[in-house]
Amino acid sequence: MNKLFLICFLCAFYLVTPNASAKEKITWAKWELTPEYIGHGEYKDQGYLDKFLAYVQSQLTEYEHENQFQTASRLERSWSNGNTCTVHLWLGFWSDKIVYSKPYGFTPPFGIVTKVDSPLANKLNNKHHTSLKDLLKNTSFKLGTLPLTPSSSNNSRYPPLHSTLEPHLNTGKVIEFRNNRNELSVKLLDYGRADYIVRLRIAHLSELKIGKLNNEYKYYSLAEDTNYKLVAAACSNSVLGKAVVKEINTLINENLYKHYIEYRQEWDVENTVFEEVYNDYFLNHKANSNITE
Repeated sequence: MNKLFLICFLCAFYLVTPNASAKEKITWAKWELTPEYIGHGEYKDQGYLDKFLAYVQSQLTEYEHENQFQTASRLERSWSNGNTCTVHLWLGFWSDKIVYSKPYGFTPPFGIVTKVDSPLANKLNNKHHTSLKDLLKNTSFKLGTLPLTPSSSNNSRYPPLHSTLEPHLNTGKVIEFRNNRNELSVKLLDYGRADYIVRLRIAHLSELKIGKLNNEYKYYSLAEDTNYKLVAAACSNSVLGKAVVKEINTLINENLYKHYIEYRQEWDVENTVFEEVYNDYFLNHKANSNITE
């Protein structure tokens, strides 16, 4: 009888006692934005941050990993869960809710896209760059943007361009388009809803590739934006979040840099300038005043 009681007691103890070897879970936030994360279709999980996140997770074997697509407003709420991280975020967001790793990458300057046969393209002739300030001041062309400031943050979506764009809101020259993709589409140009749109070159090329679209568009760099904006991993400002960030910092080395630029350049193959700037800054440790927080 005593032996039976002991067996039952030990079984019950095992069932109610937490498993000492259970791994703590990190919820990694993704968002709908190609070619960073791709959640469906032919290129599902082939975004450069899909691959980079998988690489980082493979180095953090002491944790359980869960990936979730989240909107910006949901992500803002998720930080308070204490176990939320993202592998790629501009510096300066949600400063009271998150902790950042050391920077390991950056995003390129913004540009504009228009139809190759549009009146704007004809005006710019064979140029490859232009001035946004000049276009907004001296032409009547309609510019499409995302909302300049997301509802979940006080940070601008277009930091170097914000002061140029904001005065032209509600004038018909700058039109804010809302969607859940965090990105604009060339369809706005095709349907005549805008004459040109602000976007990153890599996002433009990825839309053409994924949608198998003919490149009937022209991309121009902007005089107002020559900066590369630093990015880092970020986690909830909690005991777990701080521990994860500390661990990520130990991974930030030449090997990680090479993985990041390799995955990114798969979607921006001909952008040798970006790759040169990246390698000079992170691998060759050359100072660059155009790389900013």
